[in-house]
Order: sequence, then C-alpha cells, then structure tokens
Amino acid sequence: MLNKILEHLDFLIQQDTQNPPRQISKNDALFKQLESHFSHFGFNVEITDLNDGHVIFYAAKGNPTLLFNVHLDTVPVTKSTLDEWTCDPFKLTIKEDKAYGRGSCDIKGAAACLMTLAENIENLAVVFTTDEEGASGCCVQHFIDNNDLSQYKQIIVAEPTNSKAVVSHRGYLSCQTKFFGKNGHSSMAIALKESAIHKANIWLAKALNFSEQEVTKSNPAGICFNVGVMNGGEKNNMIAETVQLNFSARVPAGSNSSDIYEKLKALDLNSDTHWHAGMMAPALPSTQNGNLSSIQFCEQNNITVAEPVDFWTEAALFSQAGSPALVLGPGDIKQAHTIDEWVYLSQLQQSFDLYLEVSKHGN
Repeated sequence: MLNKILEHLDFLIQQDTQNPPRQISKNDALFKQLESHFSHFGFNVEITDLNDGHVIFYAAKGNPTLLFNVHLDTVPVTKSTLDEWTCDPFKLTIKEDKAYGRGSCDIKGAAACLMTLAENIENLAVVFTTDEEGASGCCVQHFIDNNDLSQYKQIIVAEPTNSKAVVSHRGYLSCQTKFFGKNGHSSMAIALKESAIHKANIWLAKALNFSEQEVTKSNPAGICFNVGVMNGGEKNNMIAETVQLNFSARVPAGSNSSDIYEKLKALDLNSDTHWHAGMMAPALPSTQNGNLSSIQFCEQNNITVAEPVDFWTEAALFSQAGSPALVLGPGDIKQAHTIDEWVYLSQLQQSFDLYLEVSKHGN
C-alpha cells in the first residue's frame, strides 16, 4: 500500500501547483489524471474552475458521512533557494525513511493517501482545492456555499499534524497597509515625523508591543504577528513618500480576528493611512458544540487528540458553516514550506490506515 501512495505522491509532486503564481486550471494534467483515477473507481466527479488558479475538485462515492479536504497548491520554490535543495523539488526522492519534494508534507502526501484510499473503500468523499497558499483563497468557501454538507458528520482537513487530530487552532488575519509622508531632502527637520517609513515603524513598534501583551502562561505565543513585506522609499537621502507593509496575525482561539484588526488599526494615529484587510478568518472551532463533536469522533475512533496549534487551516471555515471539523494528516508543520521539504514514510502509512479505518467504521 505504501508503494501505491508513493506512486501517487510522485505524480502530484511533479505537477507545478506553486502559489504564487497559481497558474492552475481544470485542463491541467493534474485534474485530467485525478478525474480519470477517481472515475475509474466509481466516483462521481465535479470540477469547478473559478479562474485565476482557483479550482475545486469534488469526488464522492457511495454514502459517505465523512468529507476529506486537501489543498493541492504549494508555496513556491524561489530562485534564491533552488540551489539549496539537495534533491529535485519537483520529483519524489526517497532517502531512508523520508519522502522529499515540494508539497510532500504540505499537503500532497495526504492527497496521495486519499487517492490510494479511493481504490480501497466503498464510501468516500474528497474535495481538493488549489488556493490555500498565498492570498485571495476562495475555493473552500465557494464549496461550502454551494453544497449541502449536512450529510457529513465530520470534516477532516488533512494538513500536517503528525497523524494526530487537531480540534483547536488560531484564527487568521491578513492585511496590507500603506503609509504616506512628505517627499523632500533628508536634511530637512520634517524627515523625523513626515517620513512614511518612520510613520510605519512607529506603528510597527506599537503593534509588536500590543502583540506581546497578549502573552500569557496558557498562550505563550501571544498574537502571532508578522510583517512579511515592507516596501517603500527611493534613496537614503530622500524623505520616503510612501511605504507599504503586508502583515499577518494568528489570533488566539476565543479572540475575534476583526476585533484584533480594529485594535491594530487604532494604534496608527495618521489619518491618511490606507488599510486593507485581505482575510479575516475564524479560529477552530467556531462553536463549542463543534469542538465537542470532533472530540467525540476521535474518542469513538481511538484517534489521539493533539494540543491546539498556532497555524491556521480551512477547517475553521467548515466549522464556521456549522460542520464539525478537525485537522488530521501526515507530516509536521516544521517541514512545511522548507527547503528539502519531506514527510516520514511511516506517517504516510499511519495516516492512510487512520483514513481507511474511519471511512469504514466512522460512517
């Protein structure tokens, strides 16, 4: 069975689904092969192309009461890091007990398990999407809005969790801000207060302090705040007229992403700053009942429940829509998005066995 999983994983890794640039369509070899594979084993297949790289692949067979969700897009392999890979990122490489390749951990390994599961089960439903990495993801929400999920007693989002069930994780906030200053010579006294870069850094210092104040014994990470991009200015002897910051925050369970956004925004005393919230996503679970249902599901199926995690998954969107959702997949988040990304072969087998067991007895 592991050889079959690795065969599917090799195919998936070879498909370029980097996001960005998210140049993916339903006519790609990826979806032709997926459609052929699932159809061959008796699945009804629906492929929805929302354009701009947003593709939804939905396959169902029998009378499943579980729905598995996997995103097939990956973070890019940048030119600056390509030379640091010791193996081809777009071809499966096996070294000892590890499978290497972009997406092997996050989360094509899980997709390969589900492709293999399709060959061995009578009741199964899967939804694969292509826009979880990067900005402007819409596939899962579109799927939720346009399908009746009431038949599914449990949603399993197959992100890397070391093959343990995660029933609680943080919410997610993604934002873009643009600060404005007054252009001029750097010798002018106004540079101290009118530089857009200075204004941005004054706000940033406050934002970091605010995030650190959320640190408690039960929440040692506080608000997981990060500025990923900062662009602006022309030269070191010119006062910067504009600067743009792209930042994200992972919000503790029990907090509201939109509330945190407003608090961060209120720290900026400049009236002309442009603020744009790209995504404000809930934590998992969105309701206490959803959490209890997922915990009960794990107890009934002898699945180990892990501690809450700091990363965000689309399980929160299913939970927000009223469906019990948990996260369960092979791999460790520490290997996701890395150079020489890998997943243990034993965890691929372990997750497949878990998926097979719950699909047989969790229905």
